[in-house]
Amino acid sequence: MTVTLRYTRYHTKQSTMLDGLAKHLPNGWLCSHPNRHGRQNDVRRTISAVKTKPSKTQPYAAIEHRVIDSEAFAALTPNAKVILLLMARQLTKDNNGHLQATFSFMQRHGIGSEHTLQNGIKQLISHGFIYRTKSHGANGVWARYAVTWLPIKRSEGLFLDSFRPCAWRDWKSEKKPPCTKCRTLPADNAVYVSNFLQ
Repeated sequence: MTVTLRYTRYHTKQSTMLDGLAKHLPNGWLCSHPNRHGRQNDVRRTISAVKTKPSKTQPYAAIEHRVIDSEAFAALTPNAKVILLLMARQLTKDNNGHLQATFSFMQRHGIGSEHTLQNGIKQLISHGFIYRTKSHGANGVWARYAVTWLPIKRSEGLFLDSFRPCAWRDWKSEKKPPCTKCRTLPADNAVYVSNFLQ
């Protein structure tokens, strides 16, 4: 990004502003050039901002826009969203289905208790964002999970009989039925304020 400021000798206010700005910038950031017509009374000063280039070596966690824009995602609790992000952080090109949600890992990123973790996982499963591909075993092997918006490329040893791709699209909000015990009409022996005003 380049910001170009132009002033003439007659514009003393702009000249004073640029001269004062030059005192607070590193050497080489503020330079003067004659204009294309060669007139010395028109000076162009250019301030070039340092360009920030995206890293090509650091991995990143990506969740598709269609997942974030869904009603199922909007209905998640904040803790469930954090857990989903931390699962997406583990993804590589072929390890979907082998993701972990251990408390020791989640605790470092703000999940305060195992109860909170279990509730978040339960909600992510019920909303269709993740699928448990292997349950926690008696031999100490941790449970494995998959996000449903990506394919599972390495399925050896996983239980995928009920796996549904993009299951979050089928989630529907559970609307509570109206209370049948609530009276919509006043009781026969109801007392009204108008009765005291007669």
